[in-house]
Amino acid sequence: MASEVLDPSNLVKMLFYVLKEKKLTFCSCESLTGGLFGATICSVPGASDFFRGGVITYVDDVKARVGVSRETLSKYTAISEECAREMALSAAKFTGSDVGISFTGNAGPTAQDGKPVGDVWIGISKGDQVKAVHCAFQGNRNEIRQSCVMTGLRLLITALGD
Repeated sequence: MASEVLDPSNLVKMLFYVLKEKKLTFCSCESLTGGLFGATICSVPGASDFFRGGVITYVDDVKARVGVSRETLSKYTAISEECAREMALSAAKFTGSDVGISFTGNAGPTAQDGKPVGDVWIGISKGDQVKAVHCAFQGNRNEIRQSCVMTGLRLLITALGD
């Protein structure tokens, strides 16, 4: 597992294989990962065949600008299932992608919006279908961000297999 954490390229290659088989494109909408997911995807040759782009929505105002409702942000906060779902859907619509993935949560170092460090939601949209998965990661900021990327890759591969 340690080498997988250091080099997620095998998961990215698996994702590309599934996307090619299904003839799909995808995008990302990232908050706490700050572009790490997109950078990980683009580090593997062939990314432009499948990855249409990504949006970094690090603050609530930008989340709202790309399509997360202000009501969602006010009622549920950015660290919520509802926000992750809206992020994935709005990014896919914005980029014209078949599939969207989103990451929103708290990488630390302190609690945010009453949510503990490591509290993360990952959203995945396929067409108009969307789901979000709750995760509770341990570690420092960078370990939590890396865990998000690895978990997101696994979730995407699984969701595309459905």
